[in-house]
Amino acid sequence: MTTQLFKAKDVRSAISKVTEEFGDEAIILSTKKNNGFVEIEASNNNEVLTSFPRKNEESKVFSKIFYKKLDENNLTLPQKRDEVKKTESTQEKIKRPINNFENDDLKFIKKEILNIKKQISGMILTNESNICDELSSSTPIKLRQALFSPDLISKFSHTYKGKNLEEGKISFFRELSKKLSCNDFERVTKSKNIFVFGSSGSGKSTLVAKLASYLSDARKTTNINLIDVCNTSTNHQETLRGYSRVLGFKMKDFNTFNFKQDYNNNEINIFDFSGDLSFSLQKINKISNMHKDFDFCSILALQSGSNSAMINDIWSKVSDIKPMIAITKLDECWAGAEELSSIALNNARIGIFTGTKVIIDSILPANEHSLTKYMKENFQSV
Repeated sequence: MTTQLFKAKDVRSAISKVTEEFGDEAIILSTKKNNGFVEIEASNNNEVLTSFPRKNEESKVFSKIFYKKLDENNLTLPQKRDEVKKTESTQEKIKRPINNFENDDLKFIKKEILNIKKQISGMILTNESNICDELSSSTPIKLRQALFSPDLISKFSHTYKGKNLEEGKISFFRELSKKLSCNDFERVTKSKNIFVFGSSGSGKSTLVAKLASYLSDARKTTNINLIDVCNTSTNHQETLRGYSRVLGFKMKDFNTFNFKQDYNNNEINIFDFSGDLSFSLQKINKISNMHKDFDFCSILALQSGSNSAMINDIWSKVSDIKPMIAITKLDECWAGAEELSSIALNNARIGIFTGTKVIIDSILPANEHSLTKYMKENFQSV
């Protein structure tokens, strides 16, 4: 018998027929699909088998090419064990350039292989049109489509593994909320001195007014001072003065603030640092160095909608202070997945959610519950 065509519904069934007919010595000549069936052409003829060498013999081709390339580069291959003993017995010193290859080039090859393995482990299989149906409903794919950081998704993979999409994403949101939420919001309500700073246009003065209103209700007091720490901006002074008139709180100038006397009274001092971030950091560091016993709570105003590059840059400058983050202007723009991911990856903490238009009753403490609720409401498409 020379060759024979076998038909079956699938490859496994067709190969079973080949094995049953020809045994282990058979070789498959071709495989194709025809009208919904798998067709395998196989043979057990000696002449045919000779023209199709076994795979285990062909597997040596790569090693031959590899060693050939080494020879072309004038690299000496490792000696066999008996040859090494023979040369050692004659006490001849043999220089083997392959050692340099092992120490340098092989390390490079190993590194490249590890990179390839890492890339393969992070691959997403797709078909010609889109992500395949089986993958499109998985939690990590949906989270990546929502622009959550791949590093963060991988880090929290234990939260959604073995769960359906709905349960998996809620579990992920809850774990991310634990990572993001500030556990010591009481630091704001109990502190007598609060520093509010941030980039220009982040809503610092409005946040100062909101905090003054919030603390007045929480502590049942009107002994609150709005401290203007400005550079040269007169517009900033007028904005803060307008808030002090509307809310009925005193406004003081930073240059006349007595850090010893004013610190020991029962008043609450909220410092509004105007200008850019570098000016604010310079002033805060100066206060910390000159008045080491002066205790304060620092709050970084971060405008919602900030991109990851901006967040990374800001946090690299303020991480030593370890401020609580206040996400501002939420009624103008929402805090997206990219923004929350960057905050989490920088090990920063969110303590406050707030908007812009309303002053009274507009401070929302950020905790695990409120952050999880925010994500569930704003990432419904996940």
